Amino acid sequence: MSKDSKKTCSIVGCDKPSKKSFATVRIAESINKSGLRVKDASTRKAYLCQDHWKIVKKAYKKDTKAERMRWGH
Repeated sequence: MSKDSKKTCSIVGCDKPSKKSFATVRIAESINKSGLRVKDASTRKAYLCQDHWKIVKKAYKKDTKAERMRWGH
């Protein structure tokens, strides 16, 4: 895999390599609550680097709490 084909973080102003990817419709609300902005909100996938995932994870956990309760977690 060449360096050009490696995905980078989808957050505005960040060019770090991505560690996680999510469907944009699923994670966009949590990203906005974290005070961050996605470079291109019309893409299907949002890629997050390690640092931005740590920030977004807190809001994402709150947003999905009801869903996780149904799973028994």
